[in-house]
Amino acid sequence: MVTIIDRTLTTFNTSGMTGRDLNHFCDLLFTCGVTKIELTPELVDRLNFPVTAAGLKQWLGGRRFFLSQILPDPLASDGPGIKKPKPLWRLEPNELVEKNIPVSKLNPRTHQKIRITGLEDLMTRDYPAVFKALLNSGIDTLDLCPGNQQHCATAIALEWLLAGGQSISCGFTNHHHFPPLEEVLMGLKLSRPDLITGDLSVLSELRDLYEKLAGQPVNKMKAIIGTDIFKVESGIHVDGVLKNPHIYEPFNPQTVGNQREIVLGKHSGRQSLLYKLNDSELSESAAHSILKHIKSRCTQLGRNLSDRELRILASEVQNDKQTEIYC
Repeated sequence: MVTIIDRTLTTFNTSGMTGRDLNHFCDLLFTCGVTKIELTPELVDRLNFPVTAAGLKQWLGGRRFFLSQILPDPLASDGPGIKKPKPLWRLEPNELVEKNIPVSKLNPRTHQKIRITGLEDLMTRDYPAVFKALLNSGIDTLDLCPGNQQHCATAIALEWLLAGGQSISCGFTNHHHFPPLEEVLMGLKLSRPDLITGDLSVLSELRDLYEKLAGQPVNKMKAIIGTDIFKVESGIHVDGVLKNPHIYEPFNPQTVGNQREIVLGKHSGRQSLLYKLNDSELSESAAHSILKHIKSRCTQLGRNLSDRELRILASEVQNDKQTEIYC
């Protein structure tokens, strides 16, 4: 198993968030396969931890949080004879020291727990040699958090874990230019499922909650979690998906809480039309005429047609065609 650290919440403006939403966000992160969640001291105060030791123990289970900053010892004295009450829980201090320096300058005698940041261009270099040097550096704990400015963080993260790295830090949907959590999890599920545990079907729910907390939408075509990534319009694409979904889909839509949807637009073909109308007896000429009107209407509207709009249009075209033949 590898350690997957999520850093999303450390970069959020949490002032308008409820403790309930924050707790739910953490629940979903752990459910999808995150090992640890990084928090700020401010976030700790906003999380609704269970008030009893038994309730807290049940809620935490094997889950682990740690702080992005080290807090004062909660048991320390406030003055002579004054002791703070013993807390029901205590977060693990973050002992990872962030470094954005050449690998050759890492010194295991200085720190034994290091987070490597940067490395945005690593895919253009001899990255296997870099990983080998890191793994042979003698450092006890090495966490990698490559930047995503060059859109290569997912590849770097996965190559690191496949090379033997044991810890990676991510952010949901490329938040703050961290490696996208959902892409790293799916990459591991497809290539090395033995390295992770988790239910990726909650990713759609996590996306919706993220949009609420962040106050901004996730791109509809975002890999893994985009709402429209399983919408199929092109005629040849639809034909292939209906015959064998694995031709175009690297994983089942239900795996990430999504579903496949055939949509009608200006690129649609006869197979899409027959599927949507569920009419295998539709004549070639009628299908051609309906498709012509669909493409014209979609071009005017600048979007796909809904199922209801399709049925109305198909009915109108077929009625006009019957009237024309009758006359």
